[in-house]
Amino acid sequence: MKSGAWRLVLIAVILGIAWWLRDGFGDVGGALDKAGWSGVLILTAFHLLPMTLCGLSWAALQVGEPRLKLWVFVMGRWIRDGVGEMAGFIPLSGEMAGIRHLTRFGVRAPVAGAGVVVDITAEAAGQFLFSLAGVAMWAWLYPHSDVTRWGVIALLVAMPVLAGMVLVQRSWFVHFLETLPSRLMPKSWDAPDLEQGVLASINDIYRQRIRVLRSVGWHLAAWLAGAAEAWVGLHLLGVPLSLAEVLAMESIIFAIRSVAFIVPGAIGLQEGGYMLFGSMLGLPTEVALALSLLKRGRELLLGLSALLAWHFIEGATARARDKA
Repeated sequence: MKSGAWRLVLIAVILGIAWWLRDGFGDVGGALDKAGWSGVLILTAFHLLPMTLCGLSWAALQVGEPRLKLWVFVMGRWIRDGVGEMAGFIPLSGEMAGIRHLTRFGVRAPVAGAGVVVDITAEAAGQFLFSLAGVAMWAWLYPHSDVTRWGVIALLVAMPVLAGMVLVQRSWFVHFLETLPSRLMPKSWDAPDLEQGVLASINDIYRQRIRVLRSVGWHLAAWLAGAAEAWVGLHLLGVPLSLAEVLAMESIIFAIRSVAFIVPGAIGLQEGGYMLFGSMLGLPTEVALALSLLKRGRELLLGLSALLAWHFIEGATARARDKA
């Protein structure tokens, strides 16, 4: 079977498993009845803003050559998120797609991998700051709420976790993972060049502290833009909340999704979170569910297009390699 056919089969398998896990992708139609197809398209178009901000964050971590243009990282983020959403049952599928995307533009695999690792850490740091702002909103709106109390506890727990992520990335553990294949299969797998490997590339990025801080800042802006996306969605559904209330709600929802990373696409958790925390802000249950499903519709639209883009890009790369 040709490589193009294999990719089509893989896409079909991914969609089939995603359909099964998501129970038919949920009642997206229910949300469409309220907001219409135009609502999904508007939300999808608005999502280009946080996607671009995430691309800026990734691009900020470039060290050495080649220096790629912003559109490469924005496109890479689209593919990375789309594959991750649709193939979330495959560990690190989105991240591997992002690494693969950069290597097509001449970036060495260890450098591309290091950039993705540090970008994930910068995104987690941006989310921490975003959650800090959200908990502050909860404390302002509902000073005696249990949500505020648990939010503070979660932030205290997150601080050493973030520090641990950075320490592990710069430790012997990454070197161990790099050299493990060559240790297990010395005859068929060459030992990596440590001076140009993943660990060395990660350390090169972290030495550029201004770049890392800039990346965190862009990710924080992307999280805030994501909250604004929910605010737009509520307006499309005809039940607007204030930006402060949406920020408070979204910070908790995203925290749930990040903690529950083992659940593909946070199926059910996102919907339950919107219904639970939305009700505390006076949001009717059906509207909270419709908002979640409206965002699922946006995820589906971008995810399907990302999978198709991945298929055609891989096909073009294979054809160019065959001609060479």
